[in-house]
Amino acid sequence: MSENNRRGKRKASESRWSRYRAWTASLDRGARLRYRILLALAVIAVLILGVALYLRAWISLPKVPDPPPRPVVNTPDGSGSQGTPGTVDYEGAELPDVMFSGRKEGYYTFLLAGRDTTSGLTDTMMLITFDTRGQKISAVSLLRDTMVNTSGKTGGQKRLNAVYVRNLGDKKLSDKERTANGMTALKQEVGKLTGIYPDFYVLVEWEAIGRLVDAIDGVYFDVPPGMDYDDPYQDLHIHQEAGYRLLNGQDAMEVIRFRKNNDESVVLYDAGRTQIQRDFLAATLKKCLTPEILLKVPSLARIFMENVSTDLTMGNILAFAQLAVGMDVDSCVNFASMPGDVVSYRGASLVVARQDELLELLNNGLNPYLDEIGPDDLQLMYRKRGGGFDVTNTSLLDPAVGQPPVKAPEPADPNSSQEPDEATAPPEGTDPPGGEDDPSEKGDTSIGGIDDIDPGDIFPDPSHDIQGGAVSEPEEGSGGLI
Repeated sequence: MSENNRRGKRKASESRWSRYRAWTASLDRGARLRYRILLALAVIAVLILGVALYLRAWISLPKVPDPPPRPVVNTPDGSGSQGTPGTVDYEGAELPDVMFSGRKEGYYTFLLAGRDTTSGLTDTMMLITFDTRGQKISAVSLLRDTMVNTSGKTGGQKRLNAVYVRNLGDKKLSDKERTANGMTALKQEVGKLTGIYPDFYVLVEWEAIGRLVDAIDGVYFDVPPGMDYDDPYQDLHIHQEAGYRLLNGQDAMEVIRFRKNNDESVVLYDAGRTQIQRDFLAATLKKCLTPEILLKVPSLARIFMENVSTDLTMGNILAFAQLAVGMDVDSCVNFASMPGDVVSYRGASLVVARQDELLELLNNGLNPYLDEIGPDDLQLMYRKRGGGFDVTNTSLLDPAVGQPPVKAPEPADPNSSQEPDEATAPPEGTDPPGGEDDPSEKGDTSIGGIDDIDPGDIFPDPSHDIQGGAVSEPEEGSGGLI
C-alpha cells in the first residue's frame, strides 16, 4: 500500500470519528444519556450471548462410550473375523451379549461407589440408569458382600467390595490412574453381575456426604431406633435419636455408618445397612432436586470436585443436573436393592443373587439396551445342592470353590482295632477342618464389614488377577491396606 493510500484511509477514519463526535455533541443531555444506556445494554447483551454460547458448548451431555473392542479370531480359512460378542482380550473380563443389541435413546448408566478412606473398600455401590427422555432415574444397590468369581483364595477376596482395591495397580502410578484401574475392574464385575456395563463411574469419599448435607442445609430422615454405638479404637461414636427429623452433616455420617449398637440387641447385616444408606441417599436426592438448590450449585460443585473421582466432566454433570432438577422423586425415582441369599465360604459371610428376581428388577427401568437382559447375560455365583459353589455361563476361576466343605472325621475309638475309614479323610488339596477358615467354626452370623476382614484378605496372588487391572503387593509393614 502506498503512502498516499494510507494517508487517505487515515483521513477517512478521522472524518467518520469527527462526524460521530459532532452528532453526539448535537444531542441534548437526556438524549445523550439514553444513547449511552442503549450502547451499554448492547455491549452487555453481546457478552451474555457469548457466555451463553460458551456454556451451552461446555454444559453438555456426554457421548455414550462404545463397548470395549472384541478380539480378532483366526478362522479355519485363514481370514480374520471378529470374536463372538461378549468377549474381550483378557481373561475374566467377558461382556454380556445384550450390550451389542443397541442402545435406547437417552439412556445413561452410572456406577456410584462410596469408598472407605481407611481400607479402600467400596462398601456402597449403586448401579444407576437415567432415562433423560422419560425423566426417570432407576437405581439398584449392589450388596458389598456379593460373591464374585475370582481367583482370590480367601472369603474376603471374593466380596464385590474388594474388587476396586485389589485392582488399583502399581503404587508408582498416579492416583488418577490407579482410580481408573480399580473402577474399570469394578465396572467389569458389575457387568457380569447385572448384564449392564456402566457407561461412567462416580467414586465418592464418604466424608463428602456430611459436607454435602451441610451445604444443602440438612436432610429430613426417619432414623431407625437403637443407634447407640462406641468404638474408641476408631474414635467412632454413634448416638442418634430415633424418629423423623432434620439431620446435619455429622448426624448423616453417623447414620450411614451404623452397623450395630453396643449390646448388639440391634445388628444390621449388609442388606439392612445398605437399605438405610439407600433410603438416606434417596432423601438427599429429593432435597437436591428442588429448584432452590440451583442457588447452591457453586458450593456443591466445589465439594464435588474435592471429594469425587469420575470420568465425567463438570459440564456433563451440570447437564445431567439441569435435566434432573424439578423431577418428582416419589414418582420418577426408583431405588431398589439386589435380591440375594446369605451364604458362608471359608468363614466369610457372602451373598449370592437370586437370578429371576434380579432379572425382573434389571428389565424394569435399569436396562439401557434394546434387547431384554436374560440369564445368559449374567455370571452369578450360586451354592450347589451337594455343597460348594459354581458360576453360571462361565467356569470357576478358583476350582476349590466348587468343592463341598469337608467335615472333620469322627475321633477314632482307642479300644477299636479297626483301621480309619479313608473316605473320612480330607481330600488332597483342601484345608484341614476346624481351622481359622472352616465355616463350621464361624457360621452365617453376620454379612460382615470392614472390621471383620483380615487386611491380607484384600490382596490376591499377584501372579493372577482376573479383574483386568494390575495388582501390587502391599508394602512391607503397610498392613496390606491402601
